[in-house]
Amino acid sequence: MAAEPDQTPADAGVSSSTPDLSVELSGWWLQVKVLLHNQLQLLTLEGERVARSMVALLVFGLIAGLLALTLWFGLLAQIVLLAQQSTLSAWQSLGLAMIVNLLGLWYVLRRCAYYSSLLRFPATLQSLRPTQATTKEPEDAAII
Repeated sequence: MAAEPDQTPADAGVSSSTPDLSVELSGWWLQVKVLLHNQLQLLTLEGERVARSMVALLVFGLIAGLLALTLWFGLLAQIVLLAQQSTLSAWQSLGLAMIVNLLGLWYVLRRCAYYSSLLRFPATLQSLRPTQATTKEPEDAAII
């Protein structure tokens, strides 16, 4: 059942895809624009939420720091008063408080050094470092 030579594709049962293709492409383009607009709007809203959350975390972090500082001073005062009650002089009590303060400083500085070493991305650097197999020169090249 061959098609007659003077028939158009629409007459032969084959539809012309050019008008349908442009309609489909314009519909697809409209969907892409709508989805892109929705994603950008969602990104903007989440960005605003992140900014508000960061400000709140900063404020509450400062408040927590101030409360921890007053707690530390209270602990040092308790150490001085307890040391004075147990037959230590005022100078010895203040020296004991300074030793406790130095131990606290030592601990905090060690934690800072640990966390600052993590900022260097050690696992990433190690994964990017060439392995022994790739750094060895071929033995034939060493002879030449």
